[in-house]
Amino acid sequence: MKEKRGIWLRTVRQMNAGAVLCGGGFLLYLAASAMGWEAAADGIVVVFAVIALYVFGSVSEGRRRAKEAVSYNLLWGQGALTLLLAGCAVLTVKLRLGF
Repeated sequence: MKEKRGIWLRTVRQMNAGAVLCGGGFLLYLAASAMGWEAAADGIVVVFAVIALYVFGSVSEGRRRAKEAVSYNLLWGQGALTLLLAGCAVLTVKLRLGF
């Protein structure tokens, strides 16, 4: 994949590392929720949801630019993680704001 300057992650290795980071963030969120640490879990899920959105944008752009370099596995896996984290973050914020 051709490296180009911009705001997105550039290499497939960086995208894979971002996906692993998001997966670890989701596990961290589940662990904090299971232990009853509500404030920590809320902060973790919001932070990692933003990171997941960034990584998903990077993977989507990478797939658009170089279909042979970025696999569907990475795209769909990161998409699923993004949905999980963003969904939990939206529900957490709604709960905290009382909606």
